[in-house]
Parts: sequence; structure tokens; C-alpha cells
Amino acid sequence: MVTKIWSSCMPKPSSSPNRVERHHFYLCQWQSSTQVGICYLLYRLIVAIVFLAMLVCSVLDIGRSEPMYDHHYEKWWIYLTHWALIACTVQAWLAAIIVTKGLMIDRNEFEWNIHVARESRLHSVYWIAYTIATVYSFIVTIVYWMFVYDPSKNRVDAVNLMVHVLNSIIMLIDLTIVGHPIKLNHAYWTTGMGVAYALFSIVYYLAGGTDRHNESSIYKMLDWTKPGKSIVICALGIFAVFLMHFLCYCLYCLRVWLYARVCVQGNSSKSSSNEKITSITRTLSSMEEAQRENFLNPTAVVDLK
Repeated sequence: MVTKIWSSCMPKPSSSPNRVERHHFYLCQWQSSTQVGICYLLYRLIVAIVFLAMLVCSVLDIGRSEPMYDHHYEKWWIYLTHWALIACTVQAWLAAIIVTKGLMIDRNEFEWNIHVARESRLHSVYWIAYTIATVYSFIVTIVYWMFVYDPSKNRVDAVNLMVHVLNSIIMLIDLTIVGHPIKLNHAYWTTGMGVAYALFSIVYYLAGGTDRHNESSIYKMLDWTKPGKSIVICALGIFAVFLMHFLCYCLYCLRVWLYARVCVQGNSSKSSSNEKITSITRTLSSMEEAQRENFLNPTAVVDLK
């Protein structure tokens, strides 16, 4: 087990686990067809619209019952919850764009998309945003309800439920549906965001910034008037982010295992050998030597180092 985890973290010279077929970003894990599906595109569009609506409601406080304070709207961006919500919205719209392009390429409706599809930058940005959004949605939900929520200050209203519950539900559903992987060696993106937020909180405190309740600390547990305690909290928080990233990776492995057992083996009597190979190409990254399906270009991959 330890060897498998280490192999996932450390790229092999002959087959880097950072290389993922581009068509994985166009397809659902559970579909049997290798063509981009209308249903999957509709799902991506619905998720994008829902996250945009959540972002607008959060920024404008539509559905919030808490009282307003000085500079209430200007301080929206200082909270980690809202950083995670931005990541969720960005990844959702990038996914919708990518799948839309994949559908047009698949149907040969626009020739110029063939050139666009060979650019992996959009896929890499989406992959980063998706990984951050997934991990931090769960982190925000758990930490908020366990350590931050205070009934005397925080009310369980529509906005609160959207940004602290619904975000995690959507990303959990998404994690079970998408066709691309969660990589262990991408943990530096998620832990890096944790370090970035910790540094931001220090700079914000030193600049005299306050939260929406005009208190000196953004979060009570991250009070830089007590630097020793805050440093320990930051270290534990970054470690918790890594653990959550590992848990998301395990959920991804479970998804692929179920796919291999239910879809691949379950349809073995009905599928030809070529269809089996096509199905297996959307399995774990340990099978990357088999992931060379001819979608646009057999060497079309997304590199994320």
C-alpha cells in the first residue's frame, strides 16, 4: 500500500502520472460511449449556473438574515469560505466550456475547435481549480460547523447553507461523476493555497484589518494577537488540507474501482475486446500505459507539473 501511494506521488520516468488523456475532461466516468454526451453537458451547465447563483447571493447577501456592519460588502473577500466558493465557480464554468468544446469537436461542427482542443492550458487551469475547489469545499464545511459557527453571531440562513453545505454536496456529486483523476502529487496546489491564506491573514492583521464584526481576527481560532497559537493552528490546518486531499484521492480510487467492477466486468459479455480497452482507459492512473485512446490525437495529453 505504501509503495502504491509513493508511486502515485513520485512520477516514473517512462510514464509520468502527470500525463492524463485530454478526453478524460470531456467524458463522464460512468458513460459507456466515447462521445461527449448531451446529458453530461447539461449537468455541467447546471452546476456552473448553480455555483454562479451561489456566488452572486453570497456577494450581494441575497438570503442572508444577519445584520449589516460597517464595510460589510467590502470585507466579503477576506474569508476562506469565499475563496473556496470562487474556486468552485471558476472550475464549474471552465468544465462547462471544455465539455461544450468537446461536443463540438466530436460532432465536427466547428473546424477551428480542432486547433483549440490541442491547447492543454485550459484543461490544466481547470484541473487546478477543480482540485482546489473539491478539497476546500469539504474543509470549509467541516471546519465551519465544528469550530467557527457561533449561534450568537451566525444564523442558519439561505446564504449560510449555500456556502457551507450545498458547496460540499455539489462537489461530492461531481467527484463521483467526472472522468478525470484526483492526483496525490497535486497536493502542493491545495496546501499551497492554505499557506497563501495563512500569509494573507498575517498581512491583513498587521495592516489593521478587521472582520465583518469589526474584530481584529478574521476567525476567532486564527487570532494573530496570539502568534504562537495561530502558527500551530495554521500548521494543523495545512496538514488537515493534505489529509482531505488524500481522502478525495481515495474517493476517486473507489469511483474507478466501482467503475471497473460494475461497468467493465458487468458488460464483458456484451462488449467486444476493443470496447473493453476503451473503458479501461478511464481507470486509475496506475494504468496510464493503457491510456492512449484515439480522441483527436493519440498523443494528446494534459501535462500538469
